[in-house]
Amino acid sequence: MMHRNKTHPYRDIRSRFSRRFSVILSAILVAVIAFSYLPALSSGLIASDDTSASDNETSASDTSDTAQVVAGQDSTATTTDPYSVDGSSKGVGQQVLELPSLDQVQCASYYCYDRTTGEVLISKEENKKIYPASMTKIMTLALAMEYLEPDEVITVSKTAMDATTPNSTMMGLVAGEQIEANELYFGLMLPSGNDAANVLAEEIAKHYNASKGALPTTTPKPTPPTDPNTPLTEDPNTFSLIGQFAYIANMKIQALGLTNSHFVNPNGLQNENHYTTAKELAMMFDYALNFEDFCRVISTPTHFFKADNKHSFDGWKVVKNTNNLLTDPWIIGEDCHCAQVFGGKTGTTKAAGTGMTLLTINENGHEIITTVCGIPYDLADHQTVYVAAVVRQANIVCWENDPVHQVDGNVVDNRGYNAPDGQGPSGERSSITVSGQDHPEDTEPSAPSETALTEPAATSSAPIEQKEEKKSLFEEHPVMVIILVVLAVIVVTVLVITCISISKTRRRRRKMGIRKINF
Repeated sequence: MMHRNKTHPYRDIRSRFSRRFSVILSAILVAVIAFSYLPALSSGLIASDDTSASDNETSASDTSDTAQVVAGQDSTATTTDPYSVDGSSKGVGQQVLELPSLDQVQCASYYCYDRTTGEVLISKEENKKIYPASMTKIMTLALAMEYLEPDEVITVSKTAMDATTPNSTMMGLVAGEQIEANELYFGLMLPSGNDAANVLAEEIAKHYNASKGALPTTTPKPTPPTDPNTPLTEDPNTFSLIGQFAYIANMKIQALGLTNSHFVNPNGLQNENHYTTAKELAMMFDYALNFEDFCRVISTPTHFFKADNKHSFDGWKVVKNTNNLLTDPWIIGEDCHCAQVFGGKTGTTKAAGTGMTLLTINENGHEIITTVCGIPYDLADHQTVYVAAVVRQANIVCWENDPVHQVDGNVVDNRGYNAPDGQGPSGERSSITVSGQDHPEDTEPSAPSETALTEPAATSSAPIEQKEEKKSLFEEHPVMVIILVVLAVIVVTVLVITCISISKTRRRRRKMGIRKINF
């Protein structure tokens, strides 16, 4: 009789236990492998969740090799953080410049005048005849401030446009354009627009003709020029509108007591009868500084033009001030006690060369007018450093004359800006105003307070103390976090099932009378 081959009960139990033990061991291994990725995730070594596995492997390999070369990491590393390179600055940036000495400045003349005390700080050939070029526009804008309203709309005439010359600097006007005088002010001074100069000149002449009976009584009648080569001043009513402007400008020049200047146009284009001196140009600038709006224009680094009948959108053109010291005043040097480069006007033609007239504020509160004229045209690219050298020396002399600190901050703290009223800087900066604008409460410099002296330091350290908010692990690697969560659920499920199975096995053994299993 055949007997069925039965498995021994102990061997069956041992087999089942071995299988369950293997399941438990596998679950533990899965958990160990899954959670071993957590440190890598926190270091940002897992590739982005939108690439395939094969792409990740290739990218990780390439990135590792590149990072090892750039950052000098150990070539034996299996994975490399692409962002672990040394990103600290190695000194890239604007380097310190060495300005030329006064003896090295090549120009026809310069004149530096302390507007606060009336003293001449430094000068060279200040009474020498020079051609002002576009520095003429200082007088043009001053007369516009005297005769025009900024919100009045002016129509650009064909005669004004025809009076411009090819290849000269322009604002970008077209005949028939209707534009506010305010926009013409900035188009005149920032890009040095000759078209804006002609349009303003014609409008000034119109206003003069309409109200010349109401002109100031201190304005003298024109007198024959002392230079026989200069033509006699004619009846202004026989001039073109631009010619009438020249008549008005020469009347103002005489009213200011200037005897070595004569203008024939509003833009400074070359003409043998259009001349002045460094000293008298500084005096014209001194007169113009009495207009608060004039100061606003010359201190503006950029300007966006509004829409008009020829341009359909606001910001149709952005112009930049030709005065580089306005945007980079640090060139002057931090040890010369200059607190602010306020603004001014440049001028350049082949015959005149190049130059600049500008206002700076010393740390002692004094206002310094600097005029540099006749830098040779072939050295026009030296304009900024030559003028900076003269401004620097003038501020040193001014401080030595009155070494009393009155104005907080340096030339960068008090740098000019362009923004509508109410949208300017909100941080701490010195309240610097120009005297002679009927604001006596603003012209007295005040001593710096402890708060004003300490707050800038606290402000400058604030960015260092602020820490960038870290993103959560899920925000940085959502797919990998989900995978880990699923693996964790699987491991827990396997463990629970295994525990239940073991419990049933133990109850079965008790029923069979088995107390211990020996392996």
